[in-house]
Amino acid sequence: MSPDTQPASVDDRYAHGSAAAIDSRIIACILTRNEARHIEACLNSVSWTHAQMVVDCGSTDATVDLARARGAIVLHRDWDGWAGQRTFAINEAFRRGYRWIFFVDADERVPPELSTEATRVVEASDAAHAAGDTTAPVGFWVPRRNIIAGKWVRHAGWDPDYQLRLFRTDRGRYDPARPVHELVLLDGPDAHLKARLVHYNYDDWQHFWIKQQRYARIEAAARVSRGHRVRPHNFILQPWREFWRRYVTLEGWRSGTHGVILAILLAIAEFQTLRLAWASEASANQGRGGGGSRFHTPRSHHPTPSPPLFICSFLTKAGFICSLRSRSPSQQSRGLPLPTLRSLPRLIYMFAALTKPSHIPDPVPSDLPDFGNDPPDTVAVIVSYNVAPLLHECLASIADAAEAGGITVHVVVIDNASSDHSIEVARGNRNTTIVANTHNVGFGVACNQGIAIARAIGSEHVLFLNPDARLAPAALAALRNALETNPRHAIAGPDLRFPDGRPQPSRRRFPNLATLLVESTPLQWRGGGIDGSPGWPLIEPIIRRYQCADLADVPGTVDWISGACLLIRVTALAAVGGFDPAFFLYFEETDLAHRLRNSGWTCTYTPEARVFHHRSQSADQNIGARDRHYYASKMTYAARTLGTPLATLLRAEHVVLFGVEALWQSFRGNRAGARRYVALVRNLLASTVRVTGITQA
Repeated sequence: MSPDTQPASVDDRYAHGSAAAIDSRIIACILTRNEARHIEACLNSVSWTHAQMVVDCGSTDATVDLARARGAIVLHRDWDGWAGQRTFAINEAFRRGYRWIFFVDADERVPPELSTEATRVVEASDAAHAAGDTTAPVGFWVPRRNIIAGKWVRHAGWDPDYQLRLFRTDRGRYDPARPVHELVLLDGPDAHLKARLVHYNYDDWQHFWIKQQRYARIEAAARVSRGHRVRPHNFILQPWREFWRRYVTLEGWRSGTHGVILAILLAIAEFQTLRLAWASEASANQGRGGGGSRFHTPRSHHPTPSPPLFICSFLTKAGFICSLRSRSPSQQSRGLPLPTLRSLPRLIYMFAALTKPSHIPDPVPSDLPDFGNDPPDTVAVIVSYNVAPLLHECLASIADAAEAGGITVHVVVIDNASSDHSIEVARGNRNTTIVANTHNVGFGVACNQGIAIARAIGSEHVLFLNPDARLAPAALAALRNALETNPRHAIAGPDLRFPDGRPQPSRRRFPNLATLLVESTPLQWRGGGIDGSPGWPLIEPIIRRYQCADLADVPGTVDWISGACLLIRVTALAAVGGFDPAFFLYFEETDLAHRLRNSGWTCTYTPEARVFHHRSQSADQNIGARDRHYYASKMTYAARTLGTPLATLLRAEHVVLFGVEALWQSFRGNRAGARRYVALVRNLLASTVRVTGITQA
């Protein structure tokens, strides 16, 4: 940075007070290094602030270019620790005239409700200070929702996880003595916000463990610099204390498998910190002529001493470690990383297999066309399963809509092992890539295959269209125009119609407990007012609200839209990881919209776009499998949004309702109907209600 752009020092900021900050403007700051995967979605979520600043410490990917393309202020600064980078950002924000700074990590998202609350409290604080009220807060703690290995962790010390992220640039600074888990020193009152910051913390347990090793090295160095000495008994007591604190005191047991894994790994990380601190102390003693370890082992035998041998032996026999010695001199000279606990990966993968879904898309086909620097605007993804006659109409409608709207489209047909001639129909369509799966992988996985192709091509949008749906000529252009009206719109959905023109409800509100108790049960079938029949007083309002029947048929933001036809931004899909394969069929678009909403994106309804949909032509080929997948997905969604106890209650209610329905159908002599509901009861009783997948919303 040139001399004329050097920021004010901390002392300068406090000496001049807030005079340099001319108004209540807020600047969002993001520290980055190789965050191309996250930076666009993060910047989108803080677009409500007056400016966005990215402090980069040497990214080698597209982070800097993506940030600049989004209009962010991009500064480079060599890394000298979290506290140093954040203090630099505060100084720079103050120098540029911003009174408030909001720190957001690249893997965090600011939902709309948090942006609204932050704006309101900042304006109220400044108004109070202008009126002479010195008790008004100058900093705000923001609660975080931590997503670890695909789950919102509510216990073990991870929730609500308040972080002091929003404060005045003339009243806050970072403690340089805290190189990791940095601490804000605030000169004035603080307060707590209610809306949560969403933190996509660790992708999987391997990612978690790699980060803990890094933190262990930093924390060990900090302890040594503060003069902390490691005693032999610390190697037993402190890891055990950390496990007990996480699992028992902070109720990690309530998070199930995640709680166990977190408690174990954090206890082992504490052991690693002690080991590294012990080794650093011993090396320092040798450098001062201490003559070896604390146990006076000759230096030639142990270049860098390990913890006491009886502890190493105990932990080795317990299966946690096989070698605790520090790096050899040759490793140190090459700068290789410290050895990890050799058997720990087995522990990680054993537990991770229980909780981590396989949501990585299949490899991109090798015969994908090379579009060079002129990729198509949209990739149309069709997941096909034994609907060859309708697939032909679907493909033809895409070509007509693309031509009518002047939009370049590349079609991708993902065939889930159809037994008819669906693949031959797709091959007869020009400008089409075909992925033929050897078995039915489910809707979510197949959609993710299409997303991977869209990202490889470089398209901006993905059109998900069911093979039994047909676009009206103006539909595609209307959907794209709807997305372009607001940069925070992630999804645009059309007005769905049956082939004869009758309306087919497509808008939905997110289902609450009342909705889930009623929807797709005998309560809805008999009392929901379906097809114009009179409904029951308590049941019909629930269904009408869920299907947005109280809303006018005009464009507007909604919770979610039927997945029969959706136009989605590729950047939004990349930000949340695409569809969650935990939903084999049904509720996958509801879950996606929920995760997008929590990441600061919105969904817009576009009645100008009309799509004709036959509805359930693939799923209805096997009613038993359709029912099984539908209610399994429903219980998974309920567990994520309501929690396992209420999801278990929901399952019990469904068992009772379908059991009564089976008896009623048997009494009427409808044996086929009775067998269907008995099978539903069996499937529900055999299922296990637990939270899995990419995230809990």
